[in-house]
Amino acid sequence: MARMFTGVALALLAGLSTLPALADGAARDALFNAYQKMVSAHYVADTVTIDGKGRKSNSTLEFETMNRFRATTGDTAMVVLPEGVWMRSGNGEWMQPPIDMSAMFKGMLPMAMDEVRSGTTNVKDEGMRTINGQDLRAISYDVDSKVMGISVSSHNTVFLDDSGKIVRSESDSTVMKQTSHTVQTLRYDDSIRVTAPR
Repeated sequence: MARMFTGVALALLAGLSTLPALADGAARDALFNAYQKMVSAHYVADTVTIDGKGRKSNSTLEFETMNRFRATTGDTAMVVLPEGVWMRSGNGEWMQPPIDMSAMFKGMLPMAMDEVRSGTTNVKDEGMRTINGQDLRAISYDVDSKVMGISVSSHNTVFLDDSGKIVRSESDSTVMKQTSHTVQTLRYDDSIRVTAPR
């Protein structure tokens, strides 16, 4: 389960453009403004992760808010709300775990923005890239943080659209000496609502 969310609170490469890059300070501001827009939006994140042994996993997360989301991976689905967690395997019944898992999921949610800023280094504007016919600004950065008490190091690149929102991201992470490569595609949708299963 933890692996399913590690790609939350983030394989792309395309032609480089000759448009000017942002200065480092401006790139840092653009990066954190983009994350602020993301965490306050309703969005769907489709994630593909390939671990160091070549094993591939896919997951989809739908966020109404950062503490109201639905996640599916393989035949497993979860709904995480402030009032509880529900799980289902295949087409089975929704069940609540016998133990309170809310603390575990809260530990996996993004840290306060000040903490994120302090753990982020090497922010660099990579210029414009054309991906699937869309011109996007690429910003790379490194993060050293802890998720549920476990050290996570990653090199990341986010791709911003004209409105400054993150629409794709790429991450190479190391967790407990295990490596993985994650690609995430984001789609914003104000109609997303996540409620307890009936």
